[in-house]
Amino acid sequence: MTKFFTLISIISFHLLCGQTLEEKIAIKSCECLASKSKLTEENTRECIVTSTTTVVFSDPDAKNREHFNTVDGIQNLFQKITAILPKTCDSIKKSNSIEKEKQFYTASKNEKAQNAYTIADDMIDLQKYDVAIESLLNAIKNDPKFVMAYDNLGLCYRQLKDYDKAIRYYKKSLEIYPEGTFALMNIGVAYGFKSDFKNAIIIYEKLKKYHPDNAEGYFGAGKNYFLINDYEKALDNIFTAHRIYTEEKSDYAKDTEQLIGIFYSKLKNENKEEVFKKIAEKHNIKLNE
Repeated sequence: MTKFFTLISIISFHLLCGQTLEEKIAIKSCECLASKSKLTEENTRECIVTSTTTVVFSDPDAKNREHFNTVDGIQNLFQKITAILPKTCDSIKKSNSIEKEKQFYTASKNEKAQNAYTIADDMIDLQKYDVAIESLLNAIKNDPKFVMAYDNLGLCYRQLKDYDKAIRYYKKSLEIYPEGTFALMNIGVAYGFKSDFKNAIIIYEKLKKYHPDNAEGYFGAGKNYFLINDYEKALDNIFTAHRIYTEEKSDYAKDTEQLIGIFYSKLKNENKEEVFKKIAEKHNIKLNE
């Protein structure tokens, strides 16, 4: 046992020492930003400066401290940290994601496109999807970058059960805004209706990547993994979706609970209860036996 803990200590030491000065500062800056209620340029700069000072002056390498004493050294270090943070810090990733959503899920600046979109929106409410499609095609003709118009074209074709065209327009939307939640969720559903479970999984994995706090990615992935008999990944995703829904106090937690029950019954009938137990244990879920 002593050897085990010694090994863990050695590994931890090497991981810590293996980090560059910039990585250490980025981690510290991210911890600082996580405590802020709102991310602004001012508090981002403040966190970087404070974290840089703390890390550099506690660094045993005197060369790093000397480097920090020059204006060029400070500016160079600040630029590197600023470049690292958006790629590694969840707080900044989330803030950037929200800003991007505001940018793309908004009205068109082209008056003709926006008027056509508004008419289509009314037609969708009346379930007159063919009429809505005509207006939406007019909208994208006047504004080829109008994400919400492409999304609604996908919605209309999905309602008309023309899944190929629905997928085509969702893809058009994603070409403009790859992280678009609406298109990602709905193109996954469209692939599911076509029984194209593998492509549905690819889409839901993207949704998870871009929006790791959104339960829909895990829920969709879980269902589709189950349909191709990849039970471990199915359970892993469904348990994660259930945790997020439960934490959010969402009514959808009942859906995941029901699905978990279906998964358990299926695995029990196939004498694969151990698979269920293994993944449940991984998610700290205890079974009443």
